[in-house]
Amino acid sequence: MAKKTSISSYLSKNFQSSFFTIFLPLFFIGSLVFIIKISSLTASIQISFIEMMQLFGYNLPSILFYTLPVSFLVAMVMTLLRLSNDNELMALFALGSNAKVLLYRFFFIGLLFSIILLILSLALMPKTKQQFKAFKHEKTSQAQVNINPSKLGQKFGDLFVYVKSKETDTMKDIVIYKKDKIHSDQLFIAQKANFDNNNSLVTLTLTNGSGYTFSPNGLKKINYESMKVFQNLNSDAFTYNNIVQYWIKLSLNPKKKSKIFFFIFASLIPLLSLAIIASFSIINPRYQKNHAYQALAVTTIGLYSSAIILESKGTLLMLFGFSFVALFLGFYLYKRLVLRFF
Repeated sequence: MAKKTSISSYLSKNFQSSFFTIFLPLFFIGSLVFIIKISSLTASIQISFIEMMQLFGYNLPSILFYTLPVSFLVAMVMTLLRLSNDNELMALFALGSNAKVLLYRFFFIGLLFSIILLILSLALMPKTKQQFKAFKHEKTSQAQVNINPSKLGQKFGDLFVYVKSKETDTMKDIVIYKKDKIHSDQLFIAQKANFDNNNSLVTLTLTNGSGYTFSPNGLKKINYESMKVFQNLNSDAFTYNNIVQYWIKLSLNPKKKSKIFFFIFASLIPLLSLAIIASFSIINPRYQKNHAYQALAVTTIGLYSSAIILESKGTLLMLFGFSFVALFLGFYLYKRLVLRFF
């Protein structure tokens, strides 16, 4: 029993060193991509450093989900190849271990990774994605409406707004346009305008202006001394769903109902790929050529291509089918390329 424990510990130690060598750079690159994505939000809302770190935390499960499987695949190849090239696996086999026991020990590492990935994808990612959206909505609701002078394309609700000049909170020479395909287009011109935000109910007050309504029947005009336009920023308030509600809601969406199959299959990649990777990584360097990295590339492309197919038009039957094919192929190759020699 002590011998088994020491061998398992030795194999785990070798895997850990290879894994962190690959995982840390991938994690850094993935984090950088999400930080750039988060920083783009500052164009529309103000975010402090602490809030940016909070948003990064919301994206952390996604970063881990997409970096862990690739890190596992590469680390497994590096570990087994290094042990093979240093003849350490040959020594283990000479001491009584066999390739079947070796795969069994790495199976628990792959199982641990798959469990972590399932928790990340099916539980944590739905929760943090909703928290990310809720945070954006809250910051947008709290933000004061800011219309900059001499800038086109600015909106207040469904209204396009143009301001010629602005002094503190007072805007001068303002033009508002509303496009309405069903009824009539409207245009409003005012000499002055002010915004007032009261508990997310924003009021735009126009002073001394004219309004025009365009329709196929003609043009209508009104003059006014004061007119108010209201916009409730909480009218489309974010609704939080628990994990079960989230996936039920997603399953009712024709475009997203297969997404759960993608997450499940991608989470199982460490288990599905283990035997395939090991088949080309456990070699006798004196007699066999190294094709492990070519096999790694083909395996990664094949498994992720299957996951993408499941995401677009997957079914439960396809999920079981792809998983069975990957497992069967792995054990067939392992038996043919490894077990008959070791």
